Amino acid sequence: MIPELKPLAAHDYVALLHLLWLGVSGLGVARCGWEMVTGKQAALSDVALGVLLLCAPLVVACIWGGCLVGVAQHYRLI
Repeated sequence: MIPELKPLAAHDYVALLHLLWLGVSGLGVARCGWEMVTGKQAALSDVALGVLLLCAPLVVACIWGGCLVGVAQHYRLI
């Protein structure tokens, strides 16, 4: 049985916007990392940093997954 949801408050909208910002910024960081890796004059340090930046969407996806699991546990869906 799923409990009835309350109307969203202002802090809920802020949390949703923050979650959206994390997703968009993760993709932006990955693109920056890709440009560092594929640059014509990329040094070894640029490639190393670029590879780390390419992992940003994976980190963001893990954060999103953790948030969704937390919400599911809160509403006792899991």
